[in-house]
Amino acid sequence: MYTIDTRWLLWLMLYYLNLERTNLSKLTQIIAAAALSLTVVGCASAPVAVPNVPVEQGSTEQEPGTTPLGEGEVVESEPDPEPPVRREIPDPFRGMLLTGWYAGSPDLLEPLLDWAQEAGINAVVLDLKAEDGKISWESKIPLAEEIGANEIKIRDFPALIKELHERGFWVAGRIVVMNDQYLYRGRPDWGIPGFPGGAYSFMDPMNQNVWRYNIDIALEAVENGVDEIQFDYIRYPEKLVAGYNLDTSPEYRTSAITGFLQQAMAELKPLGVTVSADVFGLTTSVEEGDDMEIGQDYRKIAEIVDYICPMVYPSHYAYGTYGLDNPDNYPYETVKESMARALERTQGIPLEKHRPWIQDFTYPAPGARHYGTAEVAAQIQALLELGINDFMLWDPNNQYSRGLNYAELVP
Repeated sequence: MYTIDTRWLLWLMLYYLNLERTNLSKLTQIIAAAALSLTVVGCASAPVAVPNVPVEQGSTEQEPGTTPLGEGEVVESEPDPEPPVRREIPDPFRGMLLTGWYAGSPDLLEPLLDWAQEAGINAVVLDLKAEDGKISWESKIPLAEEIGANEIKIRDFPALIKELHERGFWVAGRIVVMNDQYLYRGRPDWGIPGFPGGAYSFMDPMNQNVWRYNIDIALEAVENGVDEIQFDYIRYPEKLVAGYNLDTSPEYRTSAITGFLQQAMAELKPLGVTVSADVFGLTTSVEEGDDMEIGQDYRKIAEIVDYICPMVYPSHYAYGTYGLDNPDNYPYETVKESMARALERTQGIPLEKHRPWIQDFTYPAPGARHYGTAEVAAQIQALLELGINDFMLWDPNNQYSRGLNYAELVP
């Protein structure tokens, strides 16, 4: 009996079949059948080795990491782009609000930044989308253009971010989410019914189209160099509307807020972006499970985002809160009690996650206490005694009390 080397037989088959015009799957079937036949008649004792066959031009089969260009020519594929290197967040964080109009007015901005640097401020929270729903730069998001949301307060957004970075500031971008009159008028079916479409008009926090729009704004801001996204008005309105924040459960309402933040985190964190959330000051001290009918649960939110930012402005607490006849007159006591309760309800969560907003403005009401350096220093002292070293100053007029060195207060 003759002994046949199966390798020679296979190569002979390939020669006659003309590989370049033969379907590879058909060829595989022929080889398998030949191998089986040889095994049955006892002509082969070794396993069949399939030759190293080059892939046809235009085939979808190719070696991993290569891209077919032409016959006999391959090139290594470009690796997936690495996420941009993110800047290191200041520690401690000494921030201030920077409104869009101020940021876009060099004559106002430059003196303010000079003062902030000298005073030890190391971070700005830049208004990117304010309470009226206007975006501070010329966004390229089609929906923003369609509904007329671009205000263009800042003419050259990337240049502004570059200047702030060169001056040593961390840049957080504030985005007001649910209160949005332009989106409300442009997409009324996404909103909570019953609002006039004016300055106070709320979108439905459960509507994922609203989520998408605001996350897209955040992503565009990150492309322009913003270090952090800070979401504000992530809540239902104080006005109660049946089916939304009236006759619904706290679990229903809080799930809308936490769902939005979880989605935002899922899209922003892979980019190396810090994410924070502003909440009502009273959320630190209401009863457990009480979302104040606005969907904000302090602990649940703190568990999701990098930083939680309660607005503990003493002027915003009702008479009698914390046993104080008028909390506006007690900046130290109000802030300390509020944040002490925040720490109590977030045991097990890192202390560093708490970054409160404090008051550096005088509430526009008869008899309101004037806020200046003494009141600001008192609030910071209250935080320090609790071990909280991070804070942000809120003054919607961007005037800020002069005379304090924040780097000395919180080294």
